[in-house]
Amino acid sequence: MTLQNRIPRGTLTARFVLWQRAWLARSWQPLLLVVVSAAGVLMPSAQAAAPPASPPAEGLGTGDGETSGTKVVITELKRGGSTVTLKFTVYNNTNAEFNVGGRFKGPDYKDNGGRSFSGLNLIDSVAKKKYFVAADSDGNCLCSEHVDDIKPNTQVSLWAKFPAPPDNVQKITVQIPHFIPVDDVPIR
Repeated sequence: MTLQNRIPRGTLTARFVLWQRAWLARSWQPLLLVVVSAAGVLMPSAQAAAPPASPPAEGLGTGDGETSGTKVVITELKRGGSTVTLKFTVYNNTNAEFNVGGRFKGPDYKDNGGRSFSGLNLIDSVAKKKYFVAADSDGNCLCSEHVDDIKPNTQVSLWAKFPAPPDNVQKITVQIPHFIPVDDVPIR
């Protein structure tokens, strides 16, 4: 039973109560969402759509994707002995799944289902040298493998290992297929 069925329609009180409820529903709901989100807790509501997975501002560099609404954020490029480890996040801020199947695989690696990120490169434009994803003795890439398609408005964190450039190389370009290359990424 709704409020409209309990209060006789012809009374001034009924009209005021209905107007007040409608006004409160329109006026206070956005304010309550702002107050709750400022407190750090945002409760999902039926009226508010899930926000897209937005890239963090602290990345080392970003590149837009060929597909509108996709982006890659470089989160780390770190030396460790004779290798460099690249960590990055792919954001899919679209309403469709982002197809991974075979699109990021390099040609000289074991197939393993074709869902690897072995086709990435690091490019040293000063020395004119291109670094390919490292592989183990069986031809498997040292990178993210068996990656599922990326669901709408989500993100996935991935990685790849490369042979380390010389110590004097402090910045490098990261090339990920289907994304704009990310220039001047610092190697830490």
